[in-house]
Amino acid sequence: MILTRIVKPTLTAFELNPEDRLRLELASGRVWEMELVRAAAEVVARGFNRYHDGGHAAGDITVYAFEAEVRINGREHRMRREVGSQAAFYEPWTVDGVRIWLDAASCVFKEHGGFMEEKDWKGGLLCKPFKLTRWAVQEEGTPICPEPLHDWYPNPAGTLDIRNCYTGEDCWMGPYNGGAAHGGLDINMPAGTRLTAPISLDDHFLYNSLEAGFRNNNWVAVRRWPDGTTWELRCCHLIDMLVPERTPLRRGTPYATTAGTFVGFHEHTHFVWRVYEQGGSYFLDPWILMHEIWAQRRGGA
Repeated sequence: MILTRIVKPTLTAFELNPEDRLRLELASGRVWEMELVRAAAEVVARGFNRYHDGGHAAGDITVYAFEAEVRINGREHRMRREVGSQAAFYEPWTVDGVRIWLDAASCVFKEHGGFMEEKDWKGGLLCKPFKLTRWAVQEEGTPICPEPLHDWYPNPAGTLDIRNCYTGEDCWMGPYNGGAAHGGLDINMPAGTRLTAPISLDDHFLYNSLEAGFRNNNWVAVRRWPDGTTWELRCCHLIDMLVPERTPLRRGTPYATTAGTFVGFHEHTHFVWRVYEQGGSYFLDPWILMHEIWAQRRGGA
């Protein structure tokens, strides 16, 4: 299958099976091509014993990895990701003028011959791609969206430490309970921390909230971009809303206090990012968004 895409102001998400090809037209009119050759996954380290959560799949995995071999403009490249270690907070690859994020591989999961199960599937948060691999790309030198990004939560250092992702495993797709792929990015922070809108948002509201009789306060917001892409942002473990729901939010507006409902062992916030575009729905690693927020603050791309 050949996917034909044109570079746009927001990054482009897509999925590939072996022999599928992305043909991406850049701003100059040049066509950039990437074909998936193969993908594989492996367990890197075992010994998980931090806790046991009987409500989710369990195991002893602490770190795993997946890799993809691709052919870009006729040349072979091998890209490898680790999950559950500090290497989960990775830099994108840049090849022939395009930044590349390798987000996920379905061969990680048991139903595709792997070793992990989904953790958050009951909430509709799916780590496993529909195809073998999930990606995002953007032309080099172009931001991931046309609006400047604002801090989503206070982080003066602009870095993440895997030890501060719940008990040290809850990055995107991290091995929660030693065997369940975590459907978001957990970041430990004190209860009462203020969240601010990282981009201007068209709508936002709480769902499955304490007021409705659930154990958590979950928040969702949407931004519809002029290029036809929609971004969905979610946060869980909120305490109080600071602004009315069902209203637009301007970038940089404080909208809630967080890290204080149903947090388990550590006060934390659970971040989720979903992209809808060109007929597809793609959950992507919130690290990509955090990385770009801090890179812009430092004056980078």
